[in-house]
Amino acid sequence: MALLTDDATAIADSNGAGAAQTLLRYDTPQRIAAIARAGFTPTPVKRRLAGGTPAIHYELVNGVPAIIFVIGDQVIGAVTFDLTGGRIATVRGIAAPTRLARLTAAWRQHGPDTPLVTQW
Repeated sequence: MALLTDDATAIADSNGAGAAQTLLRYDTPQRIAAIARAGFTPTPVKRRLAGGTPAIHYELVNGVPAIIFVIGDQVIGAVTFDLTGGRIATVRGIAAPTRLARLTAAWRQHGPDTPLVTQW
């Protein structure tokens, strides 16, 4: 929570599952920290739903710091961070495959570096 501004906001898509895609919004540092802990905690169910064990990379996406989740050459998720005064003001999560198509294409062209995490 110390990395978040007092008025931090997090927005995430609903992974595009089903016909109705919604945006999820979290508006307190406590809720953002709780959702981050839950999201970054690996489980067998998450690995199965993702289609395997993703490698986790640090990149810049649209000029802002991001964590990218990749299986093979397919980006399966991205989390970007807007910074204010050296702290995180906005967190944006993307998991819907249709929204990740351009990022996956860019990923395939640029050639990945060494992942931060290889066994999630």
